[in-house]
Amino acid sequence: MSKVSGKGRKGLRTAYVSTIVGIVMVLFIIGLVSWFVLGLNNLKNDKIESYEIDLFFDNSVNTLELGLIEEEIANKTYTSGAIYRSSEEAWEIYTNEIGGDTNLTVIDNENPIDQSVIMTLKKEYFYKDSMTWIETELMQDYSGRLLEVSYQPEIFVDVNQRLEKLVYFILLIACMLLFIAIGMINNTIRLALFSKRFLIKTMQLVGATPRFIRRPFFWSAIGQGFISGIIAGIMILGLIQLLSRYYPMILDMTDLTLYFYVLGGIIAFGVLITITSTYFALRKYLRLNLDELY
Repeated sequence: MSKVSGKGRKGLRTAYVSTIVGIVMVLFIIGLVSWFVLGLNNLKNDKIESYEIDLFFDNSVNTLELGLIEEEIANKTYTSGAIYRSSEEAWEIYTNEIGGDTNLTVIDNENPIDQSVIMTLKKEYFYKDSMTWIETELMQDYSGRLLEVSYQPEIFVDVNQRLEKLVYFILLIACMLLFIAIGMINNTIRLALFSKRFLIKTMQLVGATPRFIRRPFFWSAIGQGFISGIIAGIMILGLIQLLSRYYPMILDMTDLTLYFYVLGGIIAFGVLITITSTYFALRKYLRLNLDELY
């Protein structure tokens, strides 16, 4: 009798572990794709908010006034930052970029590059139409002092369209994987409960209420979803660290906050889908009569 009981407990442990393994693998794939999508979006936002727009001012505007203008521009709703750059700094940057070898020289001791305020936009305003009215507003606000708003119009279309297309494509794949994941986890839970169908029916025959029967299975489902989410999260973190050794740019796509978003998401998804699948599987077995269980 003890041998049979031992085999039963071993079988239950094996079923529990196999269920967790199946859920972990699904959550790992879902979490990895989610991290990649969020990482690409994060990378896009960083790239957008680091793109510099040059506001060239007449050299007659003194440094004190430009300091006030820099502060005004930095506080505008559409800017993520602004910094003053003198003609000398601009010239030094230019010569360093081309290696110091250039035909462009200072003419009559006058620097050909005007002083400027370097402005960066918030991601919400990084569109060609937005930049058009921003340029108009700046030219009106600093009329007679602002000579030119220098930027490449095509960069707005290029950055937004290319990265957005990639993000949407991966989101489409993620949605397909989500449906597959739901089906796989649901089947895994159903198979695990199939082996307990006689136990469920026995409890029902001795007078246990459906709520009483469901309770331990729900707690087990919550545990499975939570543990699976934690394990999948650790696997994702390990893979990110491994990839970052060979491809350091991977670290540019993520931060600690982003990782915890993904971890929380896969844990919540794991718990939700295991509880939902358990509920529907239990409902099926509670409605079957004894003959239908065979």
